[in-house]
Amino acid sequence: MIRTPALTDPRGPAEEGSRPLVDAAWKRGKWQRTTLFTAPDGLAGLTYRGGILNRDAELRGDQDRWLLRGGQDGFSSRWYATFTSAVPIDLIAATTGRLADPSPVLRCKLEVPERNRSAARIRPVPPPVPTPLDIRRAAAARASSHAPHLVGRALATPAITEYSPGVALPALSAHHRRATAAR
Repeated sequence: MIRTPALTDPRGPAEEGSRPLVDAAWKRGKWQRTTLFTAPDGLAGLTYRGGILNRDAELRGDQDRWLLRGGQDGFSSRWYATFTSAVPIDLIAATTGRLADPSPVLRCKLEVPERNRSAARIRPVPPPVPTPLDIRRAAAARASSHAPHLVGRALATPAITEYSPGVALPALSAHHRRATAAR
């Protein structure tokens, strides 16, 4: 198996992964070899476990180097994300940077657990403005829905009185040709 440094080398001190949280004024705590970060509103956090971890235990999910969490504690109202020791610090820093970013994130109301809705600013999203292509497609759909439709035998056996090289004739399937010949 060939290993590429971009996928297996953490490249850099662990502090770089949590720097966006420090910059966003998250509360920091330490307990033995574990560093804890908590969002100012208490609804998200990061746990970083230092020291040597068992690689297989990390991959099984028995040990976490990096554990991100969000939402209020409770059944089906909290999300989790973990990173192993092999994840590049740049990727972890990008993730923690997005987590600490106060910009709104577009979510459907049903995607936010009811227990967490009080912490969210929920507002309707205006419908998208139609593009010129959308308008042309809608007009074409309306025009074709108002056109008279032929039904029955007239549709199955088109009557052609004059052939013109510029007109494309409908292709008849073998079944249709046999059915027409049998009449």
